[in-house]
Amino acid sequence: MAQPRKAVSRYNMLGAVHVPDELGRPPASVHVRTRVGAVIDPYDPDGKSRIAVRINRCVDVLEDERAHKRISEAAYREGRALMRLFEPATAMGSTNWAGTSRVDAWVAKELSVIRGIDRARAITALKGWLRHELGAIDANLVVRIVGEGKSYAEAAALQGKAGDRGMRYIAARFRDALEALAEAKAAVGAERKRRT
Repeated sequence: MAQPRKAVSRYNMLGAVHVPDELGRPPASVHVRTRVGAVIDPYDPDGKSRIAVRINRCVDVLEDERAHKRISEAAYREGRALMRLFEPATAMGSTNWAGTSRVDAWVAKELSVIRGIDRARAITALKGWLRHELGAIDANLVVRIVGEGKSYAEAAALQGKAGDRGMRYIAARFRDALEALAEAKAAVGAERKRRT
């Protein structure tokens, strides 16, 4: 049985090709902190080759933590998965630009409401899983940082730990929580493999 291919980190330069014309590598900026990384070449039809690019480290907390190697690749991916689940659904427009009947717009609006209800149920279940795996305090911390986009300073202030020391405490606790979630997912995957 073939082993599944392990996901490669964007910061692992193994096998990455430096493109001659600096394609994908904008000039270094004083104001934007970047790091050289590797991504799949968008012009490769097989999707196997990787090229060197400059990655903006300040996109969000997860990117900054991974760029500084403070969290593992598995914890980074778990954080990204959570972020996708917490992202608000795209709002459907209510205009009738296609010239169709108003009934179509009404049906689209009703479908949007139904999707919103399903999404709320999924997020409630996700928060329940986080509380089960991490406990209430760390689950709330993950939701604040990943789901609501709060900074470490904002999350520390919300927990009554304002200041530099509180921020370091919250950052360490957040990293530990992501690592615990990654381990929990790995354990679930191993259990499923064992059963099959």
